[in-house]
Parts: sequence; C-alpha cells; structure tokens
Amino acid sequence: MSSSIRLGRLFGIEIGVNWSLVFVFALIAWTLATELLPFEVSHQPALAYWVAGAAGAVVFYGCLLAHELAHALVAIRYGVKVAGITLWLFGGVSKLDGEPKSAGAEALIAGVGPLTSLAVAAVMFVLSLLPLPLLVSGVLAWLVFVNIALALFNLVPAFPLDGGRLLSSWFWWRSGSRQRGVHSAVRISRVFAYLMIAFGVFELFTGQVLNGIWIAFVGWFLLSAGTQEEVGTAVRGLLRSVPVSAAMTSPVVTVPDWLTVAQFIESIAPDHPFTTYPVHDPSGQLTGIVRLGDLVRVRGAGADERLKDRARPIADVPTSRPDEDLAAMIQRVGTGLDQRVLIFDGGKLVGIVSPVDVARVLAVRQAQSTGVPPPAPARGQV
Repeated sequence: MSSSIRLGRLFGIEIGVNWSLVFVFALIAWTLATELLPFEVSHQPALAYWVAGAAGAVVFYGCLLAHELAHALVAIRYGVKVAGITLWLFGGVSKLDGEPKSAGAEALIAGVGPLTSLAVAAVMFVLSLLPLPLLVSGVLAWLVFVNIALALFNLVPAFPLDGGRLLSSWFWWRSGSRQRGVHSAVRISRVFAYLMIAFGVFELFTGQVLNGIWIAFVGWFLLSAGTQEEVGTAVRGLLRSVPVSAAMTSPVVTVPDWLTVAQFIESIAPDHPFTTYPVHDPSGQLTGIVRLGDLVRVRGAGADERLKDRARPIADVPTSRPDEDLAAMIQRVGTGLDQRVLIFDGGKLVGIVSPVDVARVLAVRQAQSTGVPPPAPARGQV
C-alpha cells in the first residue's frame, strides 16, 4: 500500500497516509459526533460533539501509528530494514525491506503490535478515570474499546493480520522452512476468509445490508492478501541471494531530453527494440525516463513537445545497486517495478530492470529447482 501523503519521519522511519484514510476520518468523526457521544453525554452543543469527534479520530490515527511503529522498531532491532509506514483504510502497514531471519524474530515482530494496542488501551483506561470533561472521558472510553478491538482483530489467524504472521512463524518453527510455514498458515487463513464472506452474505439476506457488504469485503480482502503472501514468499524464496545484476539489462540506451516526440519516434525508436529510455540534459545528467507507448499515444497533438516535458522525473524513478538482493529490491519498490528500476554503480547508470527481466530470472530459478528447462525469453531494455 503506497503513501499518498508523506507526513515526515519518526525514529528515522518515513510516515505516510493513503488517501483512503480520509473516508475513515470522516466516518469516525461523524459516528462519534452524531451517535456515540450524544448517547453517552447528552445536552452538549453540536460543535462540541464535532470537535470531540474530530479529536477522537486524530488520536485513533495516533493509536494506529503506535501499533505500526512497534512492528517497525522491533523489525529494525532484528536487522530488518523498514522502508516506511503507511496508514490506510484497513489500519496500517509497515513496509519491510527483507524478511526476519528466524521464526522467533517474525513472531516477536508480529506479536508486538497487538501488545502495543492493549498497552495503549490500558493507558486510555487510566486516563478515563481522571476528573476530565465528560466529552473527553467519553472519547477516551471509546479509544479503550477501539484499541482492544484492534488488538483482538489483528490476532485473527489470517494474512496480512498479525495473527496470520504469528501462525506462520509457528509453522515455520515446526517445519524449519518459512515457505512451508506461510503455505500452512495461508490454508488456515483461507478458511477464516471464506467464513467471513459467508457470514457477510448471510447478513445481506437477513437485511443487514451495510454490515453484510463490509464483512464480505473484509473476507475477500483477507483471501486476496493470503494468496499474495504465499505467491510473494515463493518468489522471494526463489530469488533470495540473487543479485540485481543478474536481472538487469546492460548497457542502457539513453537519449537527449531536448529531442521532440516526433524526432524520437522517427529517428531513435526504430533503431532499438526497447520501450523505456532514460533521458539526459545537455550536460549528460539524467532527468527522467520516457515510455515509447506513452509517446506514441501523444504523437499527433504532442509531436513537437520535448521529451523532458513528457518524461517521468528521475527523482520519481526507483533505483538500486547491482549487488542488492533482487528479492529485497522487488519487495522495496513494489509496483514501482512496472515503471522500471534504474541500476547505479558509483553514481553511474549501469543497467535497468523491468518486470520481464525479473520474470526471466524467476523462470530460470524455477527450472533449476524443478529440473525442467525454461523457455528462452527475450532479453532487452523493455
């Protein structure tokens, strides 16, 4: 899950929020201001309810951040790099660059989140006992309930919840293989996901439409996440210890960014079998990358535009090193791989990696593990 808005860094970890959190904020504030707080504390001004509701939503985000920070800090303690934390519709996610080295480390990284939520609930409960304004006490009481619910929900044995990772770490410890541990945990995760979907459908038929849709949607999300976790673990297992240099295409063809779209399509593109080209300014400094497909689509109306005006800025392009672990790079850049990854060695561009390059290496590794010769995919700066 990518961040739409970057908030800054905390303990050296980049914190961001996804746009979906806007809807969560509005829902929480509205629920507190119009339903929960008026029921608990009556005869208060409407503005007071809304202020308390908005404050409760903000503190709730802080609780989510504490939960994810606990994961991230323990991960760092066990040598796992953390790319950042993103808060979104279903709570939060800590983006880890790599995997824990042992089942015990994974269990601690996963388990500290629910424990932190329970600790936050305890703090909120103590604060609610103090002689505070009634609306403040009402918000604190709600936060106690929410943090306990957050801890319990995260203990459900389904990916990507902490319970799923705890279950995976237990199977890992029993079998001695992380991949087998994930596979066993995902099978159980699917059972819970199907039960949630079935319960959601049941709620729909009993007239609880909103609840039914929400529960079924969460079940579908858990089912999809479990499959992604299993596939991702298998891929990372095959690509572990493979350097990026084994996948990158080299050398890379770069083109001047002052060329027009028409000039590029007519004089450069026909001479090369590539679809992605880094572009540079007159000094040779890279300024971005262009995609042939994008340029073809604007050829008519934008034929006279310069490539630099159509290029994706170089600052937005993911980068790597030739000696970086390929599996770690894929996990770090995520969907950024679709936009290509530029490989630098000592500040010099030495290669480029595309999804096709990764698929080629993956096919070879799969063939090595099964003994079946792979097909011969084309290699190129795609």
